[in-house]
Amino acid sequence: MFEQGENASPFAERPMLVFWEATRACLLACRHCRATAQRTPLPGELDTAEAKALLRQVRSFGVPSPVVVFTGGDLLMRPDIYELIEFARDIGLHTAAAPAATELLDELALRRLRDAGVHSISLSLDAPGPAHDEIRGVEGTFDRTLSAARNALSLGIGVQINTVVMRRTLQTLPDVAALMVREGIPVWEVFFLIVTGRALLDDALDPEEQYAVAQFLLEASRYDLLVRTVEAPFVRRALHEHERGDAPAPLALSLTERLHTLLGDPPHPVRMGRRGTLDGDGIVFVAYDGTVSPGGFLPIPLGNVRQDDLPSLYRSAPLLQRIRARDFLDSCGTCAYRNACGGSRARAYASTGDPLASDPACPFATRALG
Repeated sequence: MFEQGENASPFAERPMLVFWEATRACLLACRHCRATAQRTPLPGELDTAEAKALLRQVRSFGVPSPVVVFTGGDLLMRPDIYELIEFARDIGLHTAAAPAATELLDELALRRLRDAGVHSISLSLDAPGPAHDEIRGVEGTFDRTLSAARNALSLGIGVQINTVVMRRTLQTLPDVAALMVREGIPVWEVFFLIVTGRALLDDALDPEEQYAVAQFLLEASRYDLLVRTVEAPFVRRALHEHERGDAPAPLALSLTERLHTLLGDPPHPVRMGRRGTLDGDGIVFVAYDGTVSPGGFLPIPLGNVRQDDLPSLYRSAPLLQRIRARDFLDSCGTCAYRNACGGSRARAYASTGDPLASDPACPFATRALG
């Protein structure tokens, strides 16, 4: 059997990542924005002192401390952001940043992020050229993203590219992967669309297509790319089937053929972790106003850092305990892969209103449900 050993979550005591939505202000207008970001901050943002108190709470998880990911909106819209990143560094936290590719993200900003303590940044790049600009709502975003990635790498900052899988980006996924390999960008985090915020149902792929993309990503991991998925834990079932010798879907073969045409034969075997994180299991999210939820795409309030202790919420919230125990409903609850996979809790919630329901993007779950 693919799954071996204890079923207990390795993230029961502390998450791997704490995402903090420093602000919802942003100059972009992305079609699928989770935060429905706007050009000005929303009332109720944590002030500087409250933000530092949050960072102290993250530090209180103990050693090893979670990595704090400063995100948004666009974190560069917050005037005290460098002070806060420096404070996180000074109390012993590792930090990453997810800035928007606007005119604010110039070489000076990247230098300031590095000098404040940011080890890596993630940049969104969904499709080549104008197609990316159309998705992000501002002309020139693709060029700014590529320029920021090159500048960051030259400054010694790690770079991760985030790509959203949806109808309009499906056929260009191999082109994005090839661009990353050619540019020397080492990490590709592939987000499978959750219909929330500005995202539209018409943008989502059907379950068979989403699984085929997961199969294609296994092939992409054979190049000089660390490939990770967000809200697609079923990639680990695809990994098992690959190791078993099962044939991939025709769509996966088509995408793979395009990738081979662009990059030639892959130099590595498939490289994909056998277990990852889920919302609430290795990940926790703190919104701009201090509200704590399992993840950015699973906006179920668990408490608020203004009056609650973040480590206590993470460790003892009943919903998170059930997620970590894989106490799910329907086919996700009985699936042999529930520990390695577990399904997207955010997609289950967005589709059914129940975060413990089966993931409707998994073809095996949807077949079981008829």
